[in-house]
Amino acid sequence: MLKITATGNLTNDVELKMNETTGKPYAILRIASDRRYRDQEGNRLTDFISIKVRGPLAEFCAAYAWKGCKLAASGDFETITFSDDPTRQPGFLIKATEVELLSPRRAEEATAAGQNQGECEAA
Repeated sequence: MLKITATGNLTNDVELKMNETTGKPYAILRIASDRRYRDQEGNRLTDFISIKVRGPLAEFCAAYAWKGCKLAASGDFETITFSDDPTRQPGFLIKATEVELLSPRRAEEATAAGQNQGECEAA
C-alpha cells in the first residue's frame, strides 16, 4: 500500500459535487505547495496537487476550508491518464482518507463558537 501526505494552501473555495451513480458527495481540492529551493534565477518553485475527498470528509472540507487556508491531506496515490488527449502527460491525485486544517479558524467562525481570540482569515 502506498500512502502519501501533502501540505499546502487551498487554491480555491471547495465546491461540493454529487456523484451521479452513488449519490454521495465529493470534492476535488487543489493545493499549492512551495518547494524548499529556488530555480537558477532565484524564483520560488510551486507545485499544484489535486486531492479528491468523498462522503463526510468532502462535506467537512466544504464547510470549514476556504481559499488560502493551509491544510494537510493524506491518502492513496492515484495516477490519472487522459483518454480524450493521449498526448497529455499523465498526472496524479491523492485520494484522501484524512484532511487536517492547519490554519486558524476564520474570525466569524471563532465568534460563533464562542472563542473570539482575535484569529484572522488566511488569505
